[in-house]
Amino acid sequence: MKKIILIILLVGTFLGCEENLEQKDPTGPTGEDFFKTERDVQLSVVAAYAGLTNGNSLWARDMVGLEVLSDNGYGIADSPYRTWDNFDFEPSHGLVTDFYASLYQAINRANLVIYWAPQINGIAQTDLDNYLGQVHFLRGYEYFLLTLLFGDVPVVLEPSSDPAGFTVGVTPATEIYDLVISELELAESLLPATQSEAGRVVSMAATALLSKVYLFGADELGNTSWYGIAEQKALEVINSGTYSLVDDPGATALEDLINLWSLGNQNSSEDIFAVQHYSSGGWNNGNVAQLFQMAINPRLDRNLNIWGFGWIHTYESIEAQWSDSDPRKRFSLFFNGDDVVTVNGDTLGQYNSATARAESRLDSGGPKKFWWSESYDRVAGTSDLDAKALRYAELLLIHAEADLMADGSLSTAGANSFNLVRARADLASIPAGSITRDVILEERRWELFLEGHRWFDLLRTRSAESAFADI
Repeated sequence: MKKIILIILLVGTFLGCEENLEQKDPTGPTGEDFFKTERDVQLSVVAAYAGLTNGNSLWARDMVGLEVLSDNGYGIADSPYRTWDNFDFEPSHGLVTDFYASLYQAINRANLVIYWAPQINGIAQTDLDNYLGQVHFLRGYEYFLLTLLFGDVPVVLEPSSDPAGFTVGVTPATEIYDLVISELELAESLLPATQSEAGRVVSMAATALLSKVYLFGADELGNTSWYGIAEQKALEVINSGTYSLVDDPGATALEDLINLWSLGNQNSSEDIFAVQHYSSGGWNNGNVAQLFQMAINPRLDRNLNIWGFGWIHTYESIEAQWSDSDPRKRFSLFFNGDDVVTVNGDTLGQYNSATARAESRLDSGGPKKFWWSESYDRVAGTSDLDAKALRYAELLLIHAEADLMADGSLSTAGANSFNLVRARADLASIPAGSITRDVILEERRWELFLEGHRWFDLLRTRSAESAFADI
């Protein structure tokens, strides 16, 4: 069914979202009554980051939806993403419009800082550059997400108290990519090499995101010269030594993966850009970041109030597609008969998809990747786990893919980047001559499994239809 409806989705599912901006200003005050001191700027920069964590954002909930769109998983009967499974929804679908609007609300927070911060006296230039660099990064990232999901989208770069200012026509995706690149290049030049506070972006984070933007843009826009730029930007990040894989030489692959996703190892050496989440205050204060973990984690039994909501299960085909020799498989998924072991080492029984959730398919898998950091009975959903929007493992795979696509051959450096990711998983190296683009895309699928990236890979490489045929 996914294959049948794919073309409809690509052409028109998300068209019509322009109307969501043809309304009164949805973002409230424009700043003249607030921006008086440097402290106000600092608070507004924090608010700009928080724009990615509200309840309607990708990193709060909709990663589940992106995985349902892909060949990784399907929505069960009582999941709000059930209709996403077959692309059976209109542009007015609540989750779509909420997500769309949330990105523009986040962009407006950045717009406010960009407009008002330079007008405040007494801010040291290096500090002002840092504040502006952070919000230009965020604004660039948010427009990147918008064009990945919706193609041609409206551009709003200034706060406005005039409702007419929100009747905005769409801008072609080619121009959106140019905007994203200019935002990130500016951030790259303004941001410092390090930050005193965890979770803040640095200059190399902008360089890393530029590498991804150029790679995706090369595919989306057919601009093949961008592959070489993506390769160059990725190499800059690698050679800087700013980031590294979470890979303890004395640990097993499973131990490394558990450490990578541990609540005690947030903002690790691997995190290039992580959306910060804090559980204090519960759902009512808008901090529902924890909803993703609860939404994606399966239940032990549909009648027992433990685990998560179980809104997504993975296709049966994945068990055959994913090699048993890859430890990321058992780290990421429960299969029928697997022991269910808590973070405290207690065994609760065995996983059974037939009793895990309503209408789950008989031999489907249950997401396990985000189980390791949670207590099995935390159904209140107050998770502090940050969302890893861009991590070094992905950057290494971006480098390998861009290297290969730039001239049709993979260099020693590109093969090394690819095999570093496999080595962390205790997998054998693959010779450069045997590493095709399909091999790299498969490695991306398993390394980034359930992290919200697969759907975009299928779209940019025009491979969704063939992938759905293998479900």
